[in-house]
Amino acid sequence: MPSIRAELILVLIAAIWGGTFVIIKLTLLDIPPFSFITIRFAIATILFYLIFRKKIKSPAKGELAGGIILGILLFMGFASQTFGLVYTTASKSALITGVNLVILPFAQYLIIKRKVGFENWVGIIVVLVGLFLLTQPTMDNINIGDAVTLICATSWAFYIIYLDIASKKYSLHIIVFIQFILVTSFSLIFALSFEKFSSVHFTEMSVLGILYTSVLATLIATFLGNKFQKETTPVRAGILFTFEQPSAVIFAMIFLKDVMGTFQLIGGLLMLLGILFSESFEYIRTVLKNSPE
Repeated sequence: MPSIRAELILVLIAAIWGGTFVIIKLTLLDIPPFSFITIRFAIATILFYLIFRKKIKSPAKGELAGGIILGILLFMGFASQTFGLVYTTASKSALITGVNLVILPFAQYLIIKRKVGFENWVGIIVVLVGLFLLTQPTMDNINIGDAVTLICATSWAFYIIYLDIASKKYSLHIIVFIQFILVTSFSLIFALSFEKFSSVHFTEMSVLGILYTSVLATLIATFLGNKFQKETTPVRAGILFTFEQPSAVIFAMIFLKDVMGTFQLIGGLLMLLGILFSESFEYIRTVLKNSPE
């Protein structure tokens, strides 16, 4: 039986992540994407070590492999999402990130051989229609930010599946620490290769963005997500994480004055409906089947 407390915590994490789209969008005005991720995860890594150093030991072979896989997926997710936010809006980025729930059943099939259901195919068709209306791509004006953010959605889907496996087998503190170290290291390599130190500016907004994302959205949210996701199923966790999308859109409209046209609003709504239908159909069917006449 899934823990109600665990699922409420996952919803809280989703709300925290929803706030990052606006904050990161504003912070990127002062700090390039890979430099920002480097600073964000370096702070999270140092704080995590200071708090949990007594529980961090040399990883076993399985823990090291699990942490590396999760770290690579986490880096791909954060790097593509942050880089994408340079070119697209916070609200569109959030909605496109939500496509991970449609990809998730296919990731499950590839990793644990769970069959992709009819409802998943319906969901992906609806989401793709919504994505087309949301992004309104044209042959001469394709938004690179929207395209790169799809990489984030794919990475996050595989991350959820691997996390469900690893968190039940290995030490929570060790695999989280490995993830933080890898994301910091990869981001630093990209920052040194493609960005200039002179382009990093510490302003009130960028410092606020660093503190919010490194402490609240990375250190606390990632630790709690790794700790409590194992108390529910990957699909249910994915459904709970969809709260990130509407909260991000609301924040973006309030603080960034993001404006979405009629077709974009319809597209965003279709994406949410497709995601929820795809991931809740089986659960609702089971509940109805087991309910008393």
